[in-house]
Amino acid sequence: MTKTIDFETSLKELEQVVSELDGEIKLERALSLFERGMELSTQLESFLKVAEQKVEILRRQADGSHSSEAFDDKNLENSGDQ
Repeated sequence: MTKTIDFETSLKELEQVVSELDGEIKLERALSLFERGMELSTQLESFLKVAEQKVEILRRQADGSHSSEAFDDKNLENSGDQ
């Protein structure tokens, strides 16, 4: 079961994984760490994509105002129209 954690926690764990992979470890441990690192990398990429989409929503206000609105697929589809 995968638990949901925040960006900073995921990044810190990925840094620890990379640090451990830089040392001398057994192959089985290295493969396990690599797999966990890939999971964390994917999770971090998702965090960043959502953040980027929110920034795009904020930047594309027609009247120049800086109001925040929740991101959903409808916002993403409409953002290309402007």
